[in-house]
Amino acid sequence: MRFPTILSRVEDGDTRRFELDISDELIWFRGHFPGFPVLPGVVQLQWAVQLTEENFGLREGPHEILRLKFKNIIVPPVTVELTLSQLGPCEARFEYTGQGQTYSQGRLRFTERAQ
Repeated sequence: MRFPTILSRVEDGDTRRFELDISDELIWFRGHFPGFPVLPGVVQLQWAVQLTEENFGLREGPHEILRLKFKNIIVPPVTVELTLSQLGPCEARFEYTGQGQTYSQGRLRFTERAQ
């Protein structure tokens, strides 16, 4: 599996919340790291970009990533919440949280919206 199972999705105005099942069966844990699996930050970013594009009609990936912070590691199996908030026509914020902590967060700026 390349993408986690989405357990729930909530839409509230310009905000989307996804409950994600981070299973140790995801391909990203193979070799990262043997005996101590950790979800790579670049994968967290890729999932946030993909869901931002799909939910807010953006495309071509972000041209700028701002205030990117990785605060805690994600170790499977765990359920996390990904919150996406549209800040403007071509900008969104993402945040992964769970178990009373923030895992990562950042802002994505896109060049244009999908036609």
